[in-house]
Amino acid sequence: MNTQSRERPLLDPRSKLAVFITACLSTFSGMSHVQELALFLLVCMTMLLCKKWRWIVIVCILYALMFLGDSFVVNRLSGIAQYAALLLCHITRFLLPLFSTFCVVTKTSAVGEYISAFMAMHMPGEVVIPVAVMFRFVPTVQEEWRTVTQAMKLRGMALSVKNVARRPLFMLENMLVPFLMQCSLVVDEMSAAVMARGFDKDRPRTSYLAVRMRGIDWLIVAASLLITVWNLAL
Repeated sequence: MNTQSRERPLLDPRSKLAVFITACLSTFSGMSHVQELALFLLVCMTMLLCKKWRWIVIVCILYALMFLGDSFVVNRLSGIAQYAALLLCHITRFLLPLFSTFCVVTKTSAVGEYISAFMAMHMPGEVVIPVAVMFRFVPTVQEEWRTVTQAMKLRGMALSVKNVARRPLFMLENMLVPFLMQCSLVVDEMSAAVMARGFDKDRPRTSYLAVRMRGIDWLIVAASLLITVWNLAL
């Protein structure tokens, strides 16, 4: 039984995922300035509909700075400084839509909403299970990284420029080894949790989270599809 347990979000998780896929496919497709601006406006519209006002301000300021730097600063430099500034401006501008949509996908919708949406699409468990684990894995990894850095700080080995410069290999080993071990444990626990909830069964599942594509969602999906075809075909 599907019930409305909380306020309905403005965007369906599937439309957010469509924008993220568009950003992934378009980022390294050699976009022109017009195509780049179209993708950026789509991303800003998605964040606006998700009511992430602070994100929009930060992303717009970064994009404006990189665009102005590329237009007016890079040509006045020469040598290594010019290549470094050009690389910084281009990489930041191209990766901004990708990271912005990734934050929208992972921060504005719960894992249960994606699972409910995929179940409504009658997608097989081979697709639902990896996606569920992946979306839950990202915030959990962030928590594990904070735990490791706090433990290192309590032992006098805080992640700082001074410690990294003095003992780079020692810091790398003591940071990455416990972090990677915790990540492997997290993946095993999440896989077991997904199986325990019956995602590998053929019987239809119920959900407390009701998801439904509305007009604005179909407009976002259509715009994502058009931009993807435009960037890949031209």
